[in-house]
Amino acid sequence: MKRHKWSVIFILTILAVSFYYDYHHIFFKRPQSVHKWRQSDCASIALNYYQNGMHFFQPETHNLTSDGGTTGNACPSEIPALYYTVAGLYKIFGYHESIFRILNTLLFFIGLFYLFKLFRLLLNDGFWAVLLSVLFLTAPVLVFYGNNFLSNSSALSFSFVGWYYFFRFYKERNQKWFALAMLFFFIAASFKVTALFSLVAIGGVYISELLNLARFQKGEKLFKYPLKQFMLLAAVFVLIAAWILYARYYNQKHDCYYFSTTIFPVWSLDKAGILAVLENIWKIWLPQYFHPSVLSLFAISFLFVVLFYKKNLKLLNFALVILFAEVIVYIVLQFWTFKDHDYYTIDMYIFPVILMAAAFFILKAKFPRIFTSIITKCLFLFFVLFNVYYAHGIIVDRYSGWMNNSGQLSDFYTVTPFLRENGITADDTVIAIPDYSHVSLYLMNQKGWTEYADARFNRAESIKYNRDSSGIQNSINKGAEYLIVDGIGQLYKKPYLQSFCRDLKGRYNDILVFDLKSERSNFNLQTKKESQRYFCDAEVLTEDRKTFLGKDSVVFRNGETQTGEYSFSGSHSCKLYADQRYGMTISVPDLRDGESFQISVWRKKSTNGAIIASSENYYNNKFEVVETNGDWEKLVMDVFIAKELTDKELGIYLYNPEQEPVYFDDFEIIRFKSVFPENV
Repeated sequence: MKRHKWSVIFILTILAVSFYYDYHHIFFKRPQSVHKWRQSDCASIALNYYQNGMHFFQPETHNLTSDGGTTGNACPSEIPALYYTVAGLYKIFGYHESIFRILNTLLFFIGLFYLFKLFRLLLNDGFWAVLLSVLFLTAPVLVFYGNNFLSNSSALSFSFVGWYYFFRFYKERNQKWFALAMLFFFIAASFKVTALFSLVAIGGVYISELLNLARFQKGEKLFKYPLKQFMLLAAVFVLIAAWILYARYYNQKHDCYYFSTTIFPVWSLDKAGILAVLENIWKIWLPQYFHPSVLSLFAISFLFVVLFYKKNLKLLNFALVILFAEVIVYIVLQFWTFKDHDYYTIDMYIFPVILMAAAFFILKAKFPRIFTSIITKCLFLFFVLFNVYYAHGIIVDRYSGWMNNSGQLSDFYTVTPFLRENGITADDTVIAIPDYSHVSLYLMNQKGWTEYADARFNRAESIKYNRDSSGIQNSINKGAEYLIVDGIGQLYKKPYLQSFCRDLKGRYNDILVFDLKSERSNFNLQTKKESQRYFCDAEVLTEDRKTFLGKDSVVFRNGETQTGEYSFSGSHSCKLYADQRYGMTISVPDLRDGESFQISVWRKKSTNGAIIASSENYYNNKFEVVETNGDWEKLVMDVFIAKELTDKELGIYLYNPEQEPVYFDDFEIIRFKSVFPENV
């Protein structure tokens, strides 16, 4: 037991930290938050393997944007071993997304365990091995993707395993460790091609010794069997290259530009584009890579290694130089992707790992008293604990804060049982609105199309799907059977949809499902029926002069804003300024699902002043200027009542947040009956 003490401590520490990060609940979350699109793509490949015959060399997704917009055939640059394995587990246990997250987490933890073993092998100190390994579990990017759907964290984990076995080979000179290292580096690169960082570094070490530029073992060669070892090194590169060539062939065959097998170099951007990338990295992503204190530690460690490189292992020095060069080249070649893709940095984390191994190896050799000091260890312990706390806050923000906009597609997360109950099978193709990604298709487990724009890597004319009536008809011609719209408001915002919305097959919360093949007609937005009309011309006040008296004796609050300075009609209007920001106001009770309101008012031309409609968890200040008449302009707002507003009250009012006075007149609200048929 004593022999495994530090291993047990490490495992318990990792479990405790992951529990603090809420991994046990995150396991059961569907794709969401940062890059839920790429998460859904990975999950989609696995689900399609599971549902469509487990054909390894024929990966596909739910979005039908290949082969002229008719199939989902799409091949990623990584060998889809992870997705295929998940599909195999689905075959055994059934389709449960948590299987994907749990498997990826286990691989991530295995990688961290081997990272612990690597540090212990190099430093021969259990305490430092635990803390240095846990330090990399404080990187928010790694914490977030470590139990997610992307393969990047698993690729990095297998790189950790590969480095451990390579250093065992270095220390023990046993060829089996070299073979194992090559195996795990191959697995890492198959999960993500950029994991080849490690193998390129080792290849550089191999070439340096082969050309007698350096010796890494005292008095003898590290690579005693250069031909065999070259064959193993070359085999990894050949196999990975073969898959990339296959992926390019497969995607070209299916006219697919979905997964990137190309580069986005810095020289493809102008100055403004470069600055935009740098701004995003600085303002959004840099704190997601590590807390600034850890980034500072890396900078200090880098200088420390440069100053005392003679005390370091020559192997570590060479590896660091090559890795550093690789990172620079990688950043230059993929520069544009760093603007919005935090996970592109994950494979680069191998550089700070080797950097910390080198820095602490030198610390132990050059300053052993500091290395073994209780004070040093306690300070570093508190440093790591602080960063665990920091990472926890970032993860909470990613799942519960502004970074997680899953609420925009919330009904798609749970609509699938409803679709099946209403006769829509997984083989039926759909158009999903609104969605400029393909998240909704995976969440519903429906193949089809969204409003996606296929930019074709900016090397051909972009193809935009379902952005107008011809786009919708094109999808129908390719087999779309249902139009699934999240929110009736979309039909007003995108009027070209209305002619395709004739047969409302069913409703699930805000989602409307229309049968595109049916001849039945039970839904027509063009025949809205007026139920009430509220009108205030600002001419008449009640006796207490606190409210306006509108048509049919309807009262509007804030009568004290009446003025005779200007008017559109009659002799009065409503004046709003710094001391009186709120104008004519009315509350409409007993809202009904499917109702709508058209709100209009005339405003003396100004850049200030707005119509506001609000209710519980609802706020709308979006209006359009639709008409002008002399010095006056007509503002119009459309409000659509969703299911969650049923039985609530809608407040409608005029508002001016600025100092400059604004004048309003002829405030009108038209209330329309629900457009939904009674039996749907």
